[in-house]
Amino acid sequence: MNTKAQSGPIGFVVLVIVFVILWFMWIGGWLVEVGQTAIAENSLIGFNAFVYANLNLVVFLGLMLGIMGYMYFAIK
Repeated sequence: MNTKAQSGPIGFVVLVIVFVILWFMWIGGWLVEVGQTAIAENSLIGFNAFVYANLNLVVFLGLMLGIMGYMYFAIK
């Protein structure tokens, strides 16, 4: 089996596209619900509440860092 075909830049681009589609369709709404529940049940205030209220932003920043890390370390 050709495993090198799955580990190149094209495979990474496909992985990111699939993740973004799943994020828009299901994960984004679920993260909002989890964040609201955590804030309400734990009476969070301040920075913790800000992070939980903006979990989609945290995931987006992680996605961008992952893409930049892949571009820096894998493509040479």
